[in-house]
Amino acid sequence: MIPAAFARLFGRPEGAEVIAWLKHRTMERVLMPDATDAELRFLEGQRALVNQILNLIQQGQQERK
Repeated sequence: MIPAAFARLFGRPEGAEVIAWLKHRTMERVLMPDATDAELRFLEGQRALVNQILNLIQQGQQERK
């Protein structure tokens, strides 16, 4: 039920824009070698959340088939 809601929400053009922005801000972001442990952990937490959203979207799309 939740995966289907994610697929509907992010399947719209506006949702695709949001996903692209989230990926750009997290998955495509590179920290410099002098990044602190806290910065690394914070970014990894963000990446984990975006990855969970992407997985839910994929599950919801598969449920609709």
